[in-house]
Amino acid sequence: MAEVYKAHHPTLDRYVAIKVLHSFLADEEDFLTRFRREAKIVATFRHPNIVQVYDFDQDDASSNYFMVMEYVDGPTLKTRLRELTQEGRTLPLEEAVRIALALALALDYAHQQGMVHRDIKPANVIFTQKGQVILTDFGIAKMVNTSTLTASGAMVGTPAYMAPEQGMGQVGDERSDIYSLGAVLYQLVTGSLPYDADTPLGTVLKHINSPLTPPANLVPSLPPNIEAVIIRSLAKDPDNRYQTAKEFINDLQRAVAGKSVAGISTELAMSPAASLTITTTGAIPRARTRRGWFPVFATIVIIILLGIVALYATGLSDRLLATLFPQTPTPAPSATAPPEIEPTPDLAATFDFLSTQVANGVDSALSTRDALAIYEATLNAPTPTIPPTATPDLTATALAACLFDMAITEEQGVQSDIFMPGQQVIKRWTIQNTGTCAWPNDTDLVFVSGDEPVALMQSSIGTLAPGDTLEIQLTLQAPERLDSYTSVWQLQDSEENSIGEALEITFVVAPTPTPRPPTDTPTPEFTATPSEPLWMSIPGVVECQSGARGRTGWGWGGGPSDEYRYFLGRISPETELPGANNDFTGFPHVATYFTTSGEFTLPVPEDCCPGDVGRYTDPQGYEIVWQKVWLPETSCPEQ
Repeated sequence: MAEVYKAHHPTLDRYVAIKVLHSFLADEEDFLTRFRREAKIVATFRHPNIVQVYDFDQDDASSNYFMVMEYVDGPTLKTRLRELTQEGRTLPLEEAVRIALALALALDYAHQQGMVHRDIKPANVIFTQKGQVILTDFGIAKMVNTSTLTASGAMVGTPAYMAPEQGMGQVGDERSDIYSLGAVLYQLVTGSLPYDADTPLGTVLKHINSPLTPPANLVPSLPPNIEAVIIRSLAKDPDNRYQTAKEFINDLQRAVAGKSVAGISTELAMSPAASLTITTTGAIPRARTRRGWFPVFATIVIIILLGIVALYATGLSDRLLATLFPQTPTPAPSATAPPEIEPTPDLAATFDFLSTQVANGVDSALSTRDALAIYEATLNAPTPTIPPTATPDLTATALAACLFDMAITEEQGVQSDIFMPGQQVIKRWTIQNTGTCAWPNDTDLVFVSGDEPVALMQSSIGTLAPGDTLEIQLTLQAPERLDSYTSVWQLQDSEENSIGEALEITFVVAPTPTPRPPTDTPTPEFTATPSEPLWMSIPGVVECQSGARGRTGWGWGGGPSDEYRYFLGRISPETELPGANNDFTGFPHVATYFTTSGEFTLPVPEDCCPGDVGRYTDPQGYEIVWQKVWLPETSCPEQ
């Protein structure tokens, strides 16, 4: 349906991938609407396991539609599987689980955005150079699902991984993606496809009708719980599968951790839905083979002969001939009785009867042909060679069980011990993913207990790779009531599963004096010698601009040396200012400014800098002074 080009973006100096859909699709009615709608949705996706779409547009000159996306410089899963097959090996179990979980996380995210992939297969899975799993081609199946394709009997999808309902011409939903994911996991674990045949049609029919070979028959060492997950995801009836990707993720995580899962029986998994009944009016294209019409012709001849025998045996042949070729006898003349009128034969009913018989015969013949094709494919198909599989490393499998956990590596106190009513309370933590897998994309910071003040802003959490750290910030609004407050927060996913320890904020709301801004603009030079104690003037607004923007400034001096440094909010490398001034946006401006003198190392001692104003002298010889300000717009100097 498309061609993909590797291209270079000169401005950003990076490579991108450009997927150009074939021009014949532009002739389809409503294709442009579908293209814009689906591409716009996919372009909003931000997930570590989904390829990012940068742009999409149409080239009017060539009538081409194209999508610009990130270039992933790595092999596809299809390439890796082919190389393993050539070497007579299969993926380690923990690697197969890692890939399946990454794909399931991508599907869970996309399904929540209302997007179904419809073509999950190894060729659409790419690895980065670091081994990250990336799923591609979201939205493509729906874009190219055109009326011309449907009319010709073509199906959008790949037969080897296609859900039974898709093989019957149905659109499919989220559960169809889960079926295809189950087929991929089956192949990753066993090294073989769940169903295979000589023709695409034969493969589709096997997905619909044939029983599944349990994966443990091919890999006896496969843990039963993992097999249960695979069998349930490959249930022929969508109602018997996992209903969401989240359910699949939870069960697979439990399975690799050695916990039991709620599986289903093999009989129930192989039971087709009532709607999955093969008829000659379905959307499945009939495969044409040179030998295919002989059994069809033979079957039709047999049906006709049997019908003739049945007609003569039951005596219906005379009545059928009389109906088709009636002979009206000439009545004897009578002077008293009027001539008898022969009833007109019901030709329409006779035609309907014969049409029904012929249609039934053709249906039976075609069904017989399909059955013979499957039978021949089964006889001719080579017996799969089961590659040797090492006993899975249970320790490695347990490590791949995606246990989610978090630890606080650094906690920074709120910028003050006492806050005025309505003032912003800012708390920061540095956290680390100490689990075995990346956190779900929907991970968020949630209030769980204590006093719940108004949350003005909080950092986006999302996914975080194992071992990586992240600094998060929570900004609250101090309540109007004067009191002490404790607020407890927790990292949770959308299912309210907690990750790691709780995060706590404690502060006091009390009246504090409002500092007055300086009457004179401070000079950028200290006015005291370093032999005096360090001091700083109260920071004030020295300049205002349009858009509620301003600049603060303050004076300083003294201290153990003339090496002065300046900080905003707290003393850390991220908050250091280039000088004794700061550009800010928004009034009132509430902040704490720090000035230091002397050489010191970070972090500063925990007992440093309490309250709204003060000075701290460290035994090492450096000094810190600080001042908290509350500056309204009226603090702006007159122009």
